[in-house]
Amino acid sequence: MIGPLKELLAHQAWADAVFFHAWAASGAQGDPELRTRADHQIAVQEAFLQVLKGDAVSAPDQPPPEFGVLKARCRSAHEVLRALGRGLDDASLARTVRVPWFPDPPCVITVMEALLQVCLHTQHHRGQNMARLKALGAAPKNVDFIIWLWKQKPEGRWPD
Repeated sequence: MIGPLKELLAHQAWADAVFFHAWAASGAQGDPELRTRADHQIAVQEAFLQVLKGDAVSAPDQPPPEFGVLKARCRSAHEVLRALGRGLDDASLARTVRVPWFPDPPCVITVMEALLQVCLHTQHHRGQNMARLKALGAAPKNVDFIIWLWKQKPEGRWPD
């Protein structure tokens, strides 16, 4: 399962970079719905990274930041996920972690399950954000896994 999980993580980074390109081109960088949802998506990625590292999870309560800050945070999270992915093996994937925002009963899952959750959660909200871009009259992009495969698994290219 290591290979497919690494591919999902790589696809996720590419797809998020494509989304940020589409968002940058949309002229809707200030859209509150996009900013709020992107902030949530990235905050969850960051929270799971904290859980996986054994760090305390911090949840800042503030308004969603501007487009540039969101893009930088998302790119940074993917760099950490990529580095984490390079060190994956069967033993590390089987290690269990506790997800603190589900306290009773405790949510104890494997590292593999946590990383799958990150990929699936991100995919869900990225799809919502692409739909929002379309509703705003912008050009959303198809970032399906099969498109990434068809394009020979490109790395994410982040907008300037």
